[in-house]
Amino acid sequence: MTHSLRTTRLYMKVPDNVLRNKYLYGEVPYNSLIKNIESHKVKNLYFTERMDSVIAEDTEQHAISAEDFTITRITPLVTNGLVDLSVKNDVNTVFAQPPQPNVYQQMAGNILNGAEMFLFPGLIIASLVSFFRVNRQMRNPASLLGGGDFQSDLDNEKDKINMQTANISLSSFAGSPEIFQECVEVVSYLKNSTIYEKAGAEIPKGILLEGLPGTGKTLLAKAIASEAEASFISIAASEFVEIFVGMGASKIRNLFNTARENKPCIIFIDEIDAVGRQRGAGVNMANDEREQTLNQLLAEMDGFANNEGILVLAATNRRDVLDAALLRPGRFDRIINVPLPDIESRVKILKVHTKNKILANSVNLNLIAELTSGFSGAQLKNLMNEAAILSARNGGIVITEKFVLEALDKLLVGIVKKVDTRDEDARRRVAIHEAGHALLAAIYNNYFDLKKVSIQSTYNGAGGYTVFNEYRNVSESGLYTKDLLYKRLIIGMGGKAAENIFYGDEHVSVGAVQDLKQTNSLAHRMIGNYGMGLKLETFYNEDVDNERNPFLGRSLSMGAKYSEKTKDIFDKEVSQLVRGAYEEAKTILTENKELMDVIIQKLLENSILLGNDVNQIINNTRIKIN
Repeated sequence: MTHSLRTTRLYMKVPDNVLRNKYLYGEVPYNSLIKNIESHKVKNLYFTERMDSVIAEDTEQHAISAEDFTITRITPLVTNGLVDLSVKNDVNTVFAQPPQPNVYQQMAGNILNGAEMFLFPGLIIASLVSFFRVNRQMRNPASLLGGGDFQSDLDNEKDKINMQTANISLSSFAGSPEIFQECVEVVSYLKNSTIYEKAGAEIPKGILLEGLPGTGKTLLAKAIASEAEASFISIAASEFVEIFVGMGASKIRNLFNTARENKPCIIFIDEIDAVGRQRGAGVNMANDEREQTLNQLLAEMDGFANNEGILVLAATNRRDVLDAALLRPGRFDRIINVPLPDIESRVKILKVHTKNKILANSVNLNLIAELTSGFSGAQLKNLMNEAAILSARNGGIVITEKFVLEALDKLLVGIVKKVDTRDEDARRRVAIHEAGHALLAAIYNNYFDLKKVSIQSTYNGAGGYTVFNEYRNVSESGLYTKDLLYKRLIIGMGGKAAENIFYGDEHVSVGAVQDLKQTNSLAHRMIGNYGMGLKLETFYNEDVDNERNPFLGRSLSMGAKYSEKTKDIFDKEVSQLVRGAYEEAKTILTENKELMDVIIQKLLENSILLGNDVNQIINNTRIKIN
């Protein structure tokens, strides 16, 4: 058994000059302080009143008195150890005053001393720490109600300076010009409201930016903050969500109070759906802390308080889950949908993200914009960054079109394996599967433009892939016909149909699992949302429209919307649609089996065929279409 050395503490007044100048002392880590004591470099140790730091006086004197001292942050639990070590090394220890007994510290000491007798001492320590933390919060009401650190974090000048330093302006947004105009109007009103006031117009109290992720909602808010002559406060809605009752509502009050003290002011709340979800939509249909916070936000945005000169900007990609009271005029007067960029906007965005890059003359941004239909601004930025990385990886600084297309393939289908370890039978099966997709897409060239077919293996599990898209006049208008969508089903079933033709029903592989998923999903939308069924020609299925239900509790309480007979008809029509597309794909590919053989052989030889290569094969061969 070991015995630790105990000494009688000397409680006396620490010299005033020692405590007064403690902010001038250099800070030394605890381990370094121990080494200095053991090497006899310390003459005196002065413990502060709270036992949260100790001041060490060097044995050597310096020209500047402040250099004679160093300060170390400690916890009260290590005090006895420091005293023991100081006695062993003839170091004087001085305490400012006797510490007040703390019942919790005594309890902790007693339990910790006996913890060696138990099997799980770590569990006891964790429980004690949690107990002390809760009691400390209970003794500090300001901390419990969120009136402490949160208030100091609301720096209206810091956020605005950050936006300006980052050189973010409205010119950084290269999306839809109509969205740009809406934001310019807000800035012009904040800078000069005279003409608007003469026209009897009032500044919108709130503007909600909603759209898919990566479309530039937060960028627009930053641009408005940078250019508007107003204070700016940015915050994430998740900071309002707390487990303690009243904390979220208190933070909302502090936020708006700070804004009223700094008029004119812009408040930006990012991802507002974290606090603005519909009330009464939980599984237990009960009130909770988040709903209390939302109620406070509703009251602050349009209540008895005067919000003149305050503009609330918010961003979300889940407008469908927001409470109706939050979306009404008076709170959010203007709701701006920030869409995915069209082809002209994609060209502008690509130009913005290639300003600091060197592009080869062969790079055609219009072609890249055409190939990236459905990409957001963030995805386009990532595409060009990946192309730059590929260029640097190959020892160059000039980005060629080859690198851009490789980066696009990486984003669409994953990383391509450089060494293909599959045997010839596996490669041939993949070639047959992809040739089925490619041939059907090329045959329906009045709707679709075949870009590329490949049998290269990727790390995301795809053994090959076929890239095609609708022509611009179809994709930009969004007016898809039943005939076009049905032909997409036929192309989607082309891989499974090709395997069936070459291998028979009993030897079709699982390679069509993603094809089945996509085609069945499209068929569900065609019957359930687009009115393209036979018996359900005027039917609309809300469950298919949402594809995911954000309000499980409400749906469970409401029960099923549709009768079992309607569900049965719906399932049968979906199944018939997919089955018909599968049979038609088999018919067309069977009639053009010789052409399939040529495409399969070319794929096995080259691994990749471009759309023009497939079209050239078709033009040199007689095509039979039923």
